[in-house]
Amino acid sequence: MKYPPGEILDRLALGEDSGWEFTEVRFAGERLKGPKRNDIADEMAAFANSDGGVVVFGATDGGEVQGMTRGQLDALDRVIVEVSTQSIEPPLAVEAHRRRLGEKSVMLVAVPRGHAQHDSPGGSYHRVGSSKIKMSGDQRLRLAQERAMSRFAGGGRASVAGGRLALARPEPH
Repeated sequence: MKYPPGEILDRLALGEDSGWEFTEVRFAGERLKGPKRNDIADEMAAFANSDGGVVVFGATDGGEVQGMTRGQLDALDRVIVEVSTQSIEPPLAVEAHRRRLGEKSVMLVAVPRGHAQHDSPGGSYHRVGSSKIKMSGDQRLRLAQERAMSRFAGGGRASVAGGRLALARPEPH
């Protein structure tokens, strides 16, 4: 994930959209107080059930950078790992990156488009514009069908670089 500070600042100035979410964080010392783990899981699952996206932790909805200490970034990183692997089913492989914007630090979490439907503690969500929306039963069914079909696209065949087809010949007796 390559997001130089200038691009992040441009995104913060423009506001949230289908691919970017800004999440304010609150700490008691170096212990995360907010947002709640379930809320983080719901946001990440919504991105995975859509086309993926980036959560900027340490920025307000208005795009103001809060900043975090190194210890707070470490604590947030642990929570992101726990949430993405234990609170979302199936688990997500997210990328967490620390960035400095001037004198303040933020954490960018890139959530990939999922290969399956991802459920979080709050249910099944997807991203519509800058909002996380609960999916209807029909939407969940269509998403599950779409993702299952994409896994089998191409009939499960893959080429092997440098591979050759060889016919089996019976060994002479």
